[in-house]
Amino acid sequence: MNEGFPLRKMPTATTIEVWMIDLDRPLNPAANLDEILSVEERNRAERYLSSRDASRFRVCRAMLRLGLAWYLETTPRKIALATNRHGKPCIAEFSSLNFNVSHSGGLGAIAFTTAGEVGIDVEAIQRNVEALEIATANFTSNEAAMVAAAATPQDQARIFLCLWTRKEAVLKAAGCGLLGGLEGFDVSHGPLDRVRLCSATSDSAESYWRIEDLEPLEGFAGAVAAPAGDWSIHQCSVGWEEAVRGFAGG
Repeated sequence: MNEGFPLRKMPTATTIEVWMIDLDRPLNPAANLDEILSVEERNRAERYLSSRDASRFRVCRAMLRLGLAWYLETTPRKIALATNRHGKPCIAEFSSLNFNVSHSGGLGAIAFTTAGEVGIDVEAIQRNVEALEIATANFTSNEAAMVAAAATPQDQARIFLCLWTRKEAVLKAAGCGLLGGLEGFDVSHGPLDRVRLCSATSDSAESYWRIEDLEPLEGFAGAVAAPAGDWSIHQCSVGWEEAVRGFAGG
């Protein structure tokens, strides 16, 4: 994983900046995330039953705003967010900057790019997940066979979540989420340059995507998808304090 904080400039069309965030990392007592969150975001955080889940949401959303402001060279609270017709978050005003967010457990991941629509997914690897049953019911036959061939339940869970994150990244990039259907395209061949997605619920009836696996923290699987093309990933671990210092010094 690249550790360097990203440069304060818009990502090029051949780069996807991925921020990996430890959502459980203790914050400086002086940190006031609510200063940059919207009213709706603060209200949403209040609706969480778990204080830990509320804190994770606040940190992840504050980091998203800080990242958008970093690249757009503005202030975090000036960023107006909206959603597309399938609920995918986007910048309300026209911008070449695209983003997507995922979080699982204490890990958050945010992708920023101008390469086109982007999707990211991270998932904690759980040993008790019903990997084979879910894969058999929802994946292609090739993908289900990969899960079935794993030697141990732990390997089954790891392979299953690798495939799951690839699929969800594509569907999030396409703007349709799980409504697009998991069984309609195959991601069993590793990182691919052209995955063809045909979905009545996506913004485009037919689209082609490239997938790359991520290197998240130990115990997690992750993937990024964006339009097929010659792009690369710059992945870095970013904490709240580093982001604030970088923003102030940029």
